[in-house]
Amino acid sequence: MKLALDLVSGLERADQETKNIYGGLCHNFPVMVMQSGLCQAVAFSADKASGDGNRAKAHQKLLEHVGAILEIKGDLLPSLQTAPALTYMHHTRRVLDSWVFFKRFARSVLKVEAGGRDAD
Repeated sequence: MKLALDLVSGLERADQETKNIYGGLCHNFPVMVMQSGLCQAVAFSADKASGDGNRAKAHQKLLEHVGAILEIKGDLLPSLQTAPALTYMHHTRRVLDSWVFFKRFARSVLKVEAGGRDAD
């Protein structure tokens, strides 16, 4: 919980649009993970993070935060793609369990409501 608070609080200095997009991602990311799987949700964000602008910044932050939660240094997507099945399942459960706090802090710290922005 403390790590999630620290990570989300780090976005307080970001511009409002980036905070809104990131907050929307916090609310939508667990749904993407449950529907498509962790690897596919991360691949989606990695694709969006490769561009420019506030949306790319928000996706970059999301990927950094997922990596921090999973304690994965370096490139997140290849680490997930090559992880053994048991490790991958553990990572998925860890992200889903911790993302409850990201959603709460997006609402309380960043002041972004659930219906704020779409994930894409």
